[in-house]
Amino acid sequence: MISKKKKIFILVGMVALLVATGVLNIYLNKNATTDVLGDKGVVYSSFFDGFKADRKATRDQTILYLDAIIDNSATGSAELAQAQSAKIDIVAHMTIESTLEGLIRALGYDHVVVSSTNEKVTIIMKIEDLTDIEIAQILHVTLSETGRTASDVRIIPVS
Repeated sequence: MISKKKKIFILVGMVALLVATGVLNIYLNKNATTDVLGDKGVVYSSFFDGFKADRKATRDQTILYLDAIIDNSATGSAELAQAQSAKIDIVAHMTIESTLEGLIRALGYDHVVVSSTNEKVTIIMKIEDLTDIEIAQILHVTLSETGRTASDVRIIPVS
C-alpha cells in the first residue's frame, strides 16, 4: 500500500511533468516554425492547433491519473473526494473553453484558444488589434457564459 503523502507526491510530480512537456512542446514547435519561415513569422494555425493538442493531451493524462486514484481500492476517502473534485473541475473548464471558443469563432474570429482556471479566463486570438466594440462583444460572451467579472478575463490579441 502506498501512503497518502506518496500518492500526493506522485500525482503532483506527474502533473508537473505533463505541464513541462506541454510547455516544451509549444516552445520547440514555435522555434521550428520560426526557423522554417524565417522573418515571415509563426504560422498561427499551427500555434493554435498545437496549443489545443497539448492541452488535450495533458488533460487526458491527468484524467487517467485521477481515474487511477479513484479506482484504487486503497485510496482513502479524503484522497478519493479530492480526485473526484479535481476531475469535475477539469471537465467544467473543458466545457467552458470549448463553448467560448465556439462562440468567439461565431463572432468571426478563426484562430481562438481559451484557457480557463478557477481564477481566470484567458482568451488568445489571432488579430492585430481589437476595437472597443470587439472587446465588448468578446467580454459580453465570456461573462454571460462564465458568470465571472471583467477583471477575471484576459484577452490577448496576437498579430
